[in-house]
Amino acid sequence: MTGVYASQRYGGGSYATAVAPWLGQGEHLLAVTEVSLGGLIRDTVPRRHRPQSGGGLDVLLLPFELVSAAWTALRRGLVAPLRGRPLRGGWGSQAGRFVIAVRTLPSRDGRTFSYGNDHALLAFTTHRVLIAHPGVSQTRYLGEFPRGELRGARNRHWMFSDRVDLTFADGSLVAVEAKRPEAEALARVVSP
Repeated sequence: MTGVYASQRYGGGSYATAVAPWLGQGEHLLAVTEVSLGGLIRDTVPRRHRPQSGGGLDVLLLPFELVSAAWTALRRGLVAPLRGRPLRGGWGSQAGRFVIAVRTLPSRDGRTFSYGNDHALLAFTTHRVLIAHPGVSQTRYLGEFPRGELRGARNRHWMFSDRVDLTFADGSLVAVEAKRPEAEALARVVSP
């Protein structure tokens, strides 16, 4: 995997080796970048857009989800006029489905799901973009989409933000946070 940009694991090692088992026959890895969803995106997936049930404790978490959604909406109302909305196109758009894939984290045994994950690895191959969770001991597969769906990565770093806007083929957009090396790798691998 010479020449492949890959984020480094905490404690050493490359994430390229963690995603290598998911590569198909004749598929080559181009880059693996570590990103976080933008802080102004709703903290959890709305119930009607959740692909699986989280289990019986969902009802107990409802008050916390409502407070979290209200707090995010307040922050977004203050910052969005300056920086732009962090999610455009809604939950049914390609960007919305990307956020749902990142937020939906299976438990280690795969039986239950949480819907508040922020962190992801984006593994760009010759054919697709794999989405994984960069766990300390285990990298977990979260989803994938064809490379052609992702059309641009605009670096919007400034003094207080590591924002990168990812634009999709349907015109939707999602803001992610990525450190400078990851942002530069995203721009190289996404932009035509």
